[in-house]
Amino acid sequence: MSDRQVASQWAQDLLSRDNWCILDTETTGLGNDAEICQIAVIDHEGKTLFDSLIEPTVAIEPGAIAIHGITNAHVEGAGGFHMHLTPLLQVVRNREFVIYNAEFDLKLLRQSARPYGIWLAFPTSDRRQCRLFTNGGSIHCAMHWYSQWVGEWNDYHGNYKWQRLPGGDHSALGDCKATLDVIRRMAEG
Repeated sequence: MSDRQVASQWAQDLLSRDNWCILDTETTGLGNDAEICQIAVIDHEGKTLFDSLIEPTVAIEPGAIAIHGITNAHVEGAGGFHMHLTPLLQVVRNREFVIYNAEFDLKLLRQSARPYGIWLAFPTSDRRQCRLFTNGGSIHCAMHWYSQWVGEWNDYHGNYKWQRLPGGDHSALGDCKATLDVIRRMAEG
């Protein structure tokens, strides 16, 4: 079986189940002090489970505003990450997560929780699956699978070249929906 077929099979297997959701975030920037300013989760059918602005403890950088259009005024009064964590976990329950560029979003989840004394750990031995919080579900990086499906090799990194999310609109909810579209396209072969 080719790598493209393996990625297509992953998408088919995922779509045959209903115990997963897609998570995406928009952030204040890319650095080690960046935080989440918007987070969304949809279920396996595309139904919105969670969609909220988050008031970060740091300012949203101009470069980030230019990409997603979320300003500091938009998030004022939205509540900090700590206020959204429990409602987020309640809608997620024991579902598996699919995240486009999971490493980045997991990093930002940790960084957004830290100012409130909340430490999140995501141990992993496989870059495509790891445990999230205490829900027992796995995390799948849709970007890695999609990159494998596209098949553009990167000699420098010795792996498939990361692909931009096609159809994403740089909103957390819009990018969740674009990720679902990518999974469906991969499943079709």
